Amino acid sequence: MNKFILSSLVSSVMFFGSQSAMAEQDSRVETLKSYFKQCHKAQLCNGSFLVAEGGKVLYHQAMGVNHKGDMPLSTSHQFDIGSISKQFTAVAIMMLQEQGKLNFEDKVIQHIPDFPYEQIIIKQLLNHTSGIADMMPYLTSLYRQGKVTASLDQNTVLDALIDQAPEVMFQPGAQWRYSNTGYVVLATLVSKVSKQSYGEFLQSRIFTPLKMTQSVSRTSKTEHRLTERAYGFRQQINGTQRTFDQIPFFDIEGMGGIYSTTSDLYAWDQALHGHKLLSPKTWQAATQLTKTTDGKTKEYGFGFMLKPDAFNQQKVGHSGHWRAFKSIYTRQIEDNRTIILLTNNGQDDSVDANEKAVDAILAGQAYEFIQQPISQVLYGVFKQDINKALSTYHQLKADQAAGYDFSEGQLNDLGYVLLQEEHVQAAIAAFELNVEAFPKSPNALDSLAEALILNGQKRAATKRLKQALEIDSNFASAKQQLAKLNGAKL
Repeated sequence: MNKFILSSLVSSVMFFGSQSAMAEQDSRVETLKSYFKQCHKAQLCNGSFLVAEGGKVLYHQAMGVNHKGDMPLSTSHQFDIGSISKQFTAVAIMMLQEQGKLNFEDKVIQHIPDFPYEQIIIKQLLNHTSGIADMMPYLTSLYRQGKVTASLDQNTVLDALIDQAPEVMFQPGAQWRYSNTGYVVLATLVSKVSKQSYGEFLQSRIFTPLKMTQSVSRTSKTEHRLTERAYGFRQQINGTQRTFDQIPFFDIEGMGGIYSTTSDLYAWDQALHGHKLLSPKTWQAATQLTKTTDGKTKEYGFGFMLKPDAFNQQKVGHSGHWRAFKSIYTRQIEDNRTIILLTNNGQDDSVDANEKAVDAILAGQAYEFIQQPISQVLYGVFKQDINKALSTYHQLKADQAAGYDFSEGQLNDLGYVLLQEEHVQAAIAAFELNVEAFPKSPNALDSLAEALILNGQKRAATKRLKQALEIDSNFASAKQQLAKLNGAKL
């Protein structure tokens, strides 16, 4: 009889404990839904979002539009994941290391004989301590000069390094400096050592085994496989969209360029932490903080960011930003919480704030809703009634400040949009409002002066430019505008 009673009591406790845990989980799921719904309502959160805990997906939703054809996004859309791609490059190198085909301590010239830096080792490329020069500005200059007429790839970058052999920025291993070029060299290493192209290696060794069927290392030769491609755009203040997708002829892999989905990245997450790709020993090496010979420590491993969250819980992951695409993939280790955020609206800078909010929601802590850009609220009002726009601004700032983004760039961007549309008086009013809000900003004063000049108010513009230079005597734009005005009759 006593055993029966005890058994019943234990069952009851387990039942109610289970119910309590389920209720807490359900509450968090509803909070996540509410959060992302509000974020999208603020004309942000245009993308695909996945949140999981303990191997179970709590939230998985797409919202917003795919720029091409204005079609709604789905969770199967493929997004450019930017520098999250560096994880795949690093893991490819680590897989080759486990096969005995290279070693982290190998000098790069052992595998690429023409590499111009004899002292750099593979490990230093992985953890961004090589000091290798950044070749991206050089390639950008070629674009601007109209000299790019064929695809640029890893070989282009390597050839430029070999031809120019710029000095290293510091003694390899001495400092930490993020290097896209270093990861392009690593992609070349993958090809040289594996005897496959970088994309073929990822496909055969990672994507296919993990059933990541929607993941592709994009080049002009492989983009036909992006059957559900999300296109990048910028949402303008006036509501229109401007294409902001890939750069023609840009086929450089290793540092970025992978397209994937939230589901595929979740498969990647599960494989990494389930040791399906790397041994526990190699994974431990990949997730060690980087220590440089100058005595400093960096929260970065081999292709993985290692910065803890706001609650001091260890996280492993990476962020990505290329053109209009901004993304985050992180795994909080202790509670096995995964966050994957993929977006394609270049005007949306909310991914970092979204990650922090989701961390807080999952931890049962207070969080902040995303703020709606005040520029979007005021755009139409300024065009119709300047006085009403001014009063709306002051009222919202006084009564609902937490709900809107009142940062300096909001009114500044709005002013320039109004100028472009030839609403000069409205633009001047927006810039004046910005100066009122940020009186110590030389940029706000300079922007107002530019609008005043266009309106023929040169004396007033001169006054504002002088104010800007009193704050910052080296503010280039104000100096240039004032020099032009000094040659004109006021």
